[in-house]
Amino acid sequence: MKKIIIIVIVSFMGLLSASNNAKAQGSPVGIGIRVIPFGGAGFTAKFFLDRNLAIETQLDATGGYYNPAVTFEGLAEYHFYLPDPSLRIFLGGGVHFGSWNRYGNENVEHTQAIFGIDGVLGMEYVFKTAPIGISVDINPAFNFVTDVTAFPNNFFGISGRYYIGHHVHHPVRSD
Repeated sequence: MKKIIIIVIVSFMGLLSASNNAKAQGSPVGIGIRVIPFGGAGFTAKFFLDRNLAIETQLDATGGYYNPAVTFEGLAEYHFYLPDPSLRIFLGGGVHFGSWNRYGNENVEHTQAIFGIDGVLGMEYVFKTAPIGISVDINPAFNFVTDVTAFPNNFFGISGRYYIGHHVHHPVRSD
């Protein structure tokens, strides 16, 4: 567990460094919170490489209804803008790693390291008058450690982000 905590801290510091670098380059960076309605929450950061392509990272801790887990995800996303450019649909994929208690909250500890692939499909609205974005997503995932198995912990999420480098009336610069 100490290794997971160290990985989480180092990853978060890397996110802050990357966001400062992206801000210096003039690309929007969204940093915020992701809530998992079935029991969990975490941090999210979205780095736009251009108008349509973004890299999203998530650090989630889940439990409650599903088996407890701590995961770090990296996702590449393509954004499709609707007629109102404040609203966009995104899809993509990536990987996750971390640890989970596959057998639930029993008295016996069954924590496993996990690694797997993820998909993502979501919708985000970025306010025209403030650098705030709200999104919902589904995030199906499969683990490849020990055996192939579905990973339901992060399947649905709601995120709120503050966008650094956001231009009012233009959620993502097109130049």
